[in-house]
Amino acid sequence: MLWLKDIEPKGVCPALEDKRFSIMVLAGGQSSRMGRDKAAMPWEQSDLLTSLLTRLLPLSDDVIVISNTVRKVPQSVRQATDIIPGKGPLSGIHTGLIYACHDLVFVTACDVPFLRPHIVLPIVQSVGMSDGGVAVYKEQLEPLFACYRKSCAAVIEELLAAGNYRVKDFLASIRWVPVQQADEPDDCCFMNMNTCDDYEKAKAILAKGRQP
Repeated sequence: MLWLKDIEPKGVCPALEDKRFSIMVLAGGQSSRMGRDKAAMPWEQSDLLTSLLTRLLPLSDDVIVISNTVRKVPQSVRQATDIIPGKGPLSGIHTGLIYACHDLVFVTACDVPFLRPHIVLPIVQSVGMSDGGVAVYKEQLEPLFACYRKSCAAVIEELLAAGNYRVKDFLASIRWVPVQQADEPDDCCFMNMNTCDDYEKAKAILAKGRQP
């Protein structure tokens, strides 16, 4: 297992030197537990999706929002709807891989209000000759905080065609590197806002000055 602190910032992955990797943001979930559109929820001076994109845009020249709802995004951000709709996160990952301009594609959900950009690059760098690099936080895999190669789209197509929509089965079908989060133990970078309670907790953290 790799640790973020052990990955050298240069010399391993040329994609880092000139932003030759894509970023996809999954913003098309049904938000059933939240009961409202998470991407559009107020956050900082705008909304959750806009805030996240503001932090991600400096990292890549190819940022794609995957959503079946038309979003208000910066002009440089592309939008795409699921090619194979209704199959959960794998549908979104598949679509992002298909439309990405670069071979390496970092993926994140839109409901991570405290994502720190400095964690993205080491995860991209971790891929090496593998098919992907997946963050691990508190012994839990974070497959929606990961980097995958475009070639993984074919694997997902096979799974979806077989009626298999589980992300864990996708991971079992590719070669990936686990990347251990090595920041402070109470780091909230991987905090997801799945419920209204999560949203209120995140606002409280933000109010206390835990800026992304």
